[in-house]
Amino acid sequence: MKSFLVLAVPFVAAYNCPSSSSSIHASCRVTVAADVPCEQVQAEMKARVDGQSAGLWHDPHNNGTYSLIDSDKDVLDFQRVTGNKKYTDKLRFDFKDIGNKCEISACSASQVFSIGDFSTNYCNLRMLYCSSQDGCHPVKFDFNAKETDVEPSLGAGKTPSDCLKMTEVSQDFLAPTQCPPAGFDTVQDFDLEKFIEKRWYIQQQMAVNYLPASQNRCVYAEYQLREKSFWGYDVSVHNHAEEVAAPHKVHDSGKTLCAKVVDKARGKLEVAPCFLPTLAAGPYWVLDYSEGPEGYALISGGAPKESGEAGCRTGTGTNGAGLWIFTRQQKRDEALVQKVRGIAKSKGFDLSVLNDVDQSECSEAVALAI
Repeated sequence: MKSFLVLAVPFVAAYNCPSSSSSIHASCRVTVAADVPCEQVQAEMKARVDGQSAGLWHDPHNNGTYSLIDSDKDVLDFQRVTGNKKYTDKLRFDFKDIGNKCEISACSASQVFSIGDFSTNYCNLRMLYCSSQDGCHPVKFDFNAKETDVEPSLGAGKTPSDCLKMTEVSQDFLAPTQCPPAGFDTVQDFDLEKFIEKRWYIQQQMAVNYLPASQNRCVYAEYQLREKSFWGYDVSVHNHAEEVAAPHKVHDSGKTLCAKVVDKARGKLEVAPCFLPTLAAGPYWVLDYSEGPEGYALISGGAPKESGEAGCRTGTGTNGAGLWIFTRQQKRDEALVQKVRGIAKSKGFDLSVLNDVDQSECSEAVALAI
């Protein structure tokens, strides 16, 4: 019995878990070895938290909000509010320099009664030290951090892939009970002229009849206002995609596509080949849109009327089909992509339909006069 107590003491002392208002609560403790001094680790953590307000960093795990509560030379205390603003978790990190490397002992604790947490407490910690190799988005220092010990409480999770998802399953267990979800709608006060001013690059998209997953390479879209055509089209549309497999055959719409503005202020248009009457056009809806420093848009082929395992979906044919994540910058910003995925999830979409688009090693495209 005495030997058991002697062995147990170092384990307890290694972690200083934050207190919780609930005696029964989910938590997770980690030990991490970083290949840089602790000063850099702490600076990076603070930069991520500070970067939220400036748009430099975004929590990939359900769009939570971190804040620094207290700091000392060897200790940082944070809290994280979940993306739905319902729950708060507290975090503590202890740092110890070992040569030019840093040993991190950390603990995250839920503040309400909880047992299962779907890896939330683990992700609370991991998102502040993970590297670009882990799929994260460092702000100042991109260092390697190896987890040497991960110990969730009974019922809690520790799955790294859960940390890069916008599911918030730990708090919102059920998908929408109806499709489209109650209150589903598009953007408000939409500025069409600003939206079509520059090219959009697609970072993720749903496979549909006219754009299969085999063409998820170097996809972009351009738009121009035009004189109203005989069929009533107001906008010229130019889409470009390439096949993933070499030699990367190009699929370009040229000057064949047009759009009719249905509700300008709400970002609702209809798209079809220019020679067809607008009765044959399919919905193109702007669900969310921002220029600012980020530049993104969430587009759907109308309302998601079909039920999926994790939410609502559009169809997969030609009209009434599709879901797209647009960004102004061609180079992928993982934090921004995850942010827009979170917006799609909040609108009730099943995110499993979205596939990545490869925007690397694309040839310089010349703007087409449409």
